[in-house]
Amino acid sequence: MRATLIAAAADIIREQGHGALTSRTLAERLNLKRQILHYYFESVDELLVLVVRDTHAKAMAAFERTARTDDPLHAIWRMMNDSRMSVLALELAALAARRPAVREVVRESAEALRALQTRILVDHLAAKGITPSIDPEFATMVIAAMAQSLAQESLVGITAGHDKARGIVEAALTEFSETGKSAYFS
Repeated sequence: MRATLIAAAADIIREQGHGALTSRTLAERLNLKRQILHYYFESVDELLVLVVRDTHAKAMAAFERTARTDDPLHAIWRMMNDSRMSVLALELAALAARRPAVREVVRESAEALRALQTRILVDHLAAKGITPSIDPEFATMVIAAMAQSLAQESLVGITAGHDKARGIVEAALTEFSETGKSAYFS
């Protein structure tokens, strides 16, 4: 039941925003009594921390799978452009800014994900005998920022420049993957 509650809470946050998650909305989602939340969790903050940890574990596993693909840089980019993942990440970041109990868990998760993405990038280039001319941590940060920006704008219907931005990032990733350099990041 705890796993079901955690998954339902993540769905509410993704679909309606972190402010929509209450014991009432969670209970209604699952057709349960409101008290169910307090039976399984000491507080909403405990539930939120577990949502972050569960989301983190799933993201880490997904990114680890990208490391085993032929083109991990594009695979990371595609994952980060997944609207379900991007929207939830944005909501959890906003939540962390307002809920101190969640802040440290979100920070640790985000830093671990960035470290993993950077390691995947470095390992991919090293396997090709390429020393990157661009700091790999910076490159992963740019990829994440662009993906989050596109996701955030898409949420409100902004699409101007999105296809162009995606095309440029795709070209930059192809160039970087093959040479360790990119005119787009210079």
